Amino acid sequence: MGSNPFRDRECRWGDPPRPGECDPYRFLEVALFELLRSNVRYGEAVKDIPWAPVEKSLSQSRISVVSTAGLSMKGDTRFDMETERRRPTWGDPTWRRLQRDVTAETLQADHLHIETSHVLADPDVCFPVPLLRELEREETIGEAAPSHYSIMGFQGPDLRRLEPSCTAIAEAMVSEEVDLALLVPV
Repeated sequence: MGSNPFRDRECRWGDPPRPGECDPYRFLEVALFELLRSNVRYGEAVKDIPWAPVEKSLSQSRISVVSTAGLSMKGDTRFDMETERRRPTWGDPTWRRLQRDVTAETLQADHLHIETSHVLADPDVCFPVPLLRELEREETIGEAAPSHYSIMGFQGPDLRRLEPSCTAIAEAMVSEEVDLALLVPV
């Protein structure tokens, strides 16, 4: 097992990883690697993580999916790709609501940092709502929620810009009585 980088104030991702640690830059193109490596540092470890105990069994729970793949329903407002092209460390901090019956044919994807053709060919790759509906039919879960959500995962160093979207998504889930959220980062 590798050492804890949060304890080493001078540790930067990719400096290089110590034995047993994963390399977060391994599959990045050179320009993006240099940009991230020069701008991202470890901060203080979060000590107080909010935790809510699961109160229902999975077979009785309403579940919603949240993906960072920049997904929306066809015809909805697309994520802002033009600003991201001009400012590579910026990602659109807004969110999109997707319907429970979303399919590959009704989905659109906007993200410069993932290969969206895979997502559109098989949504379960990063938005497993079809799989969730299958688990509902099998009675493994109580039900798939009426709505699911997506944001853009590439946000640069200041994640505070996502706070309004996170708050709105949480409020929407509360209003739809969602019991569990499946977070799918890409």
